[in-house]
Amino acid sequence: MSSVTNEKESTGKPIDDLIVSGSTWRAIWHMSWPMMVQMFIISGASFVDVRVASELGSPTQAAIGICNQIWFLMLIMTVALSSGTMALVSRFWGARDYVSAIEAGRQSLIFGTIFGVVSTILGLIAAKPLLMASGADAIVQAQGWQYLSIDLMSQLPFTIVWTAHSMFRAIGNSRVPMMIWLVMAVLIVGLDYFLCLGPPGLGVAGIGWSWCMAGVLGMCLNIYLLSRSELKESLDIFAGYRGKSKAERQAQWDLARDWLWRILKVGIPTCIQDVAWVAGNFAMFWIFACTKDPTTCQASWTIGFRLEEIISTLPLHALSASIGTIVGQNLGAGKPDRAAKSGWQATKIGLAMSIPTAAIMYFFAAQIAGAMSHDAKVIACTADYFSVMSFCMPLVACWFILFGAMSGAGYTRWPMWIGLIGLTLIRLPLAYFLATQTALGPKGIWIAISVSAAFIGIAAILRFAQGTWKKQKV
Repeated sequence: MSSVTNEKESTGKPIDDLIVSGSTWRAIWHMSWPMMVQMFIISGASFVDVRVASELGSPTQAAIGICNQIWFLMLIMTVALSSGTMALVSRFWGARDYVSAIEAGRQSLIFGTIFGVVSTILGLIAAKPLLMASGADAIVQAQGWQYLSIDLMSQLPFTIVWTAHSMFRAIGNSRVPMMIWLVMAVLIVGLDYFLCLGPPGLGVAGIGWSWCMAGVLGMCLNIYLLSRSELKESLDIFAGYRGKSKAERQAQWDLARDWLWRILKVGIPTCIQDVAWVAGNFAMFWIFACTKDPTTCQASWTIGFRLEEIISTLPLHALSASIGTIVGQNLGAGKPDRAAKSGWQATKIGLAMSIPTAAIMYFFAAQIAGAMSHDAKVIACTADYFSVMSFCMPLVACWFILFGAMSGAGYTRWPMWIGLIGLTLIRLPLAYFLATQTALGPKGIWIAISVSAAFIGIAAILRFAQGTWKKQKV
């Protein structure tokens, strides 16, 4: 193996052997600690975004919250691609079918490049209408366009970053993505302060430039490190076409379409679930606009959501991504019981982290909120957010981790339906009713978010225990 992929633990065993044999706790630790560090690095960069935005005013904080949803909406096909890439590459790698793993990676990079270009164009066309549809006032919309007109240019590089990181993690290497994100985060933090608050004085547009330049750097680093890994042949995107006859090229096109279907068959349900999440968030901004002070509500949600990521959900995402690789490789190796055992063990770790975190969120809500804003109304509203959300955090841990495990198996359709029910049919009507028909106001919205998250967490526990996901074919 090459120097990039041939990592070994203290046992001297190659990393893929650690994942499919020996201690499952060791496998989870091996995959999760770099992912957790990576998530804290990302959250640190996001924290700086919010902190810098707070120096620019509450309208800027509200604009960042809305724009992040638009940016993610444009990246949504990349999420589907990454999910499918992870499931297929890890399954083939676990089965020691390296040729298929490399081909899955190659096709993912091809489709990722196409998706990145298309999403950039669509994002620039749709940004202003989406900002208007959010219900934000004119000042927030203007700030949002200043940010998005730059930030959307990062769609292509971040698509390649996400896809390449899925490939590295699928073969058991979560350290390379961690190190790349460390470099990117250092650049983001430095540029945030310099471009927004320093001599250039670019304001909110500086945050967009920070992420755009970091994305380009991350893309270059990923391509270089892939070229030194056992997946290096995936970078030859013209393999199968070069020097071939017309009939052979047509056969290769047919094969590419088959690969696209296999990848997206796993990824599209995840994509739809994430679309429901983003669309639900846009609807939530409309519900915010129905409250007495929409800008305060929008700014509070932006702060609360970002800080919740930093102290709670990003570590859970790390466990979710890690367990996806472990489940995928073990199913490929013909070890479904080991895959299930790993999923439950990862959930226990998530609960051990989320329960103390929930207590901190509840008892120190006001202090945490006060560190992120100078506006008394925003602080009070954000503190309510933390207090309410703390009650559902253990079930959020079950939701993220067990959905991640089922995604690693390629079992994504059922989670899609539960996500749609929870994020739209439960969350939105309940939020609107509690915010507009009761005296709860914004606190009613936070209650609706908590109730819907608890529903999805309970459903995830019951479905994972049934074991249907073990039989999923990719």
